[in-house]
Amino acid sequence: MNRRGMTLLEVMVALVILSLVVTGYVQLFGATARSVRGAETWSQAVVYAEQGMELAKLDLPAMLARGREPLGGGFARQVTLHPAAAGLRRVTVTVRFPDGGQFAVERLFEGP
Repeated sequence: MNRRGMTLLEVMVALVILSLVVTGYVQLFGATARSVRGAETWSQAVVYAEQGMELAKLDLPAMLARGREPLGGGFARQVTLHPAAAGLRRVTVTVRFPDGGQFAVERLFEGP
């Protein structure tokens, strides 16, 4: 038997295999893009929380008076104060994500 070209069946099998490979790559790129967006969101939340903690170190009463503070990108930040032990206060900075999640940083401060 002399075969000079590909049969229609061989072409169809090759196209199916190629489409499966391309579909896998598209799903991989989509998952990577979602991961990058999630990492950017978390990074921004950490920046807002650390910034809030630094501002609380400088002027805690002013940060407490702000209440829930809207931030850029749909984020919101709130600083709360709780007694921890004799001479210690626990300051919590909570950053809420635009999608409803949250991130919190807590530190102990000296004082009444």
